[in-house]
Formats: sequence, structure tokens, C-alpha cells
Amino acid sequence: MTRRNALTGIAAAGLASAAAPAKVLKNMGSAGPGLTARIKAMGKDWDIIEYCHNMGLGAAHTNFTPDLDPANIKKIASQLNKYDMRATILVRTPRTDADLPKYEIAVKAASEMDGRVVCVHDPFSGRRYEQFKNVAEFHAFDKTCRDAVRRAEPILRKYKMKLAIENHKGWRSDEMVEWVRSTQSEYVGICLDLVNSVSLIETPEQTMDTLEPYTIFVSFKDIGVDFYEDGILLSEVPFGEGNFDLKSIVHRFQKKDPKMLFQLEMLTRDPLKVPIFTDQYWKVYDEKSPVPPRDLAKLIAYVRNHPPKKPLPRTSGLSPEQALALEDKLNQQCSDYARANLPTLA
Repeated sequence: MTRRNALTGIAAAGLASAAAPAKVLKNMGSAGPGLTARIKAMGKDWDIIEYCHNMGLGAAHTNFTPDLDPANIKKIASQLNKYDMRATILVRTPRTDADLPKYEIAVKAASEMDGRVVCVHDPFSGRRYEQFKNVAEFHAFDKTCRDAVRRAEPILRKYKMKLAIENHKGWRSDEMVEWVRSTQSEYVGICLDLVNSVSLIETPEQTMDTLEPYTIFVSFKDIGVDFYEDGILLSEVPFGEGNFDLKSIVHRFQKKDPKMLFQLEMLTRDPLKVPIFTDQYWKVYDEKSPVPPRDLAKLIAYVRNHPPKKPLPRTSGLSPEQALALEDKLNQQCSDYARANLPTLA
């Protein structure tokens, strides 16, 4: 048996074991970044909507094909209706005027899926402290992204489709609030990742307090943290093994919106290194984009007071087969935990 066939067999077995769960988690879905080993195993034609349906999830985070193939768009709409599911859809916001026609096609298509698309989504940035050499580069990038949202807003308003900007290790929460407010648009809000902003010197509670009023959907995960010689280790961990009171978090955001969507993103990888004790890390901040000293003190105290309950997950040294098996196990563990302990997701 070839390695490819072996991986495909493991992936198919994972789907079979997840079939026909006890109840559908209608307010929970899953997203590709937490399924990278599975995507590699199954290839470019792998279907995340089918996967989420088989996992007993009521939503999926997906995307259209790059060429906006009408057949692909029609298939997504058909699947969402057939399975009574919702979706968030990754659509790159137009960085130039030349991008506008394609962007409008995508937003229009999303708006015509019988209300099943909650929003379009754009993470915009990578890891700020790795993406940029200095703060001037960050400010130039910031302007490009803000201009993109201003360019997109008339299209979003035309089709009554919301855009969720993710706190994807680019902007601190107060910067994101200022950005969203500056658009003066009801169609621009936040995809709130519960973990990402730790890498920009915020505790998770600080992030939730700041971004909750603007949240359109939640990138849902549990967190493990620890120290290493240059900073902080940041890791997604299976539900129930991290620091979050997930039931309280779900209640908090369902109080804001009873139909709030929680997209599972159980990233199975080595812990992310956030080098906050190095000089280079701090070169992407200045007086226009500051980190208050009290926030640094709060984050260090948070990490010190929340040691890992178990060793943080790692994939280094695993074969592709082992990495896929671990990823499947941890995603299934999260779904099982949600089904048992988070009843309002059903």
C-alpha cells in the first residue's frame, strides 16, 4: 500500500467513525486550519462541508474556488440547504480596484444562499512580529488593509453581507475596535479568535471584553500556555484540557446573539513560539501602536498562573499517518466534549 493510499484510508476511517453522531451541534462548525493533516491526506478535492456534516456539525468555514466556478458555488449552496447548515466563507477583501469585480461576484454569491452564509471572512495578516521587520512596515500594511475594507464596504452594503475581520495576530484588540468603528458600517465586524491575541500581549479575557460587542462569529478553541527561553508557548488544546471555561464563553456570546456561530479550530501542531523576551519582537510597536506595560505584566501573570494541565500537543517527529491520526483524535475529542458539556451548541 502506498503512503497516499494509507493516508486516504486513515482519513476515510476517521470520517466513518464520526458518522451518525447522537445530535447535531447546529451552532458549531469547523475550519480548515484545524484540519491541515486531513486536507493534505485527502487532496484538493476534499470537501469540508461533507466532513462537518459527517461530524454532526451544523456549520462549516469554507471558500469558493479561486476562479469562482459557478458549479462550485452552486454545489456549496446545495449542500448547505440539503444538510440545513450555515457557513462562513473566506473571501479576500479587494486590495486594489482591479479586485472589485471578482469580489462583488463572491459577495453576491454568498448573499444568494438563502441566508445560510453568516458572513464573509478575511484574516488579513499573518503574525505581526514575524511578518514585519519594523513598525513602519506594519503601518503601511495597516493602511492597505483599511483601504481594502473601505473599498469593499459599498459592495457589502449592497448585498447586505457582513465582513468579519479576524484578530489574526496582526492588530491588538483596541486597534481592531478603532478600525471597525472608523468604517461606520453595520456590515463590518469581527471574527473573534479566542487565542490569537495572546501573541500580541493580551490575556484572553482582555480580548473578549474588547471585541465582544463587534463579534460576528467565534473561532472556537481551548488554550494551553507555557514559557520558553525567549517568550511564551501558545497552543490550541482539546476542549476541557485548557484554561477556558467554555460553557461561560458560549453563554456570553449566545447572550449577545442566540445564533452565534462557533467555528472549531483545533490546530494540531507544535506550540507556537511568541518571542516576547527578544528585541526584534518589540520593533513592530510604537506610540501609534503601543503595548501598555500593565498588559505585559497581566499576560506574564496569566501564563505563570495557568501552567499546562497536560503536555502541549506536538507533531514534530510524527509521520504523516501519525499526524493525521492525532489531528482526528483531537478534533473528535473537541466535538465529543461540546456534545456532552455545551448543550446550547445543539
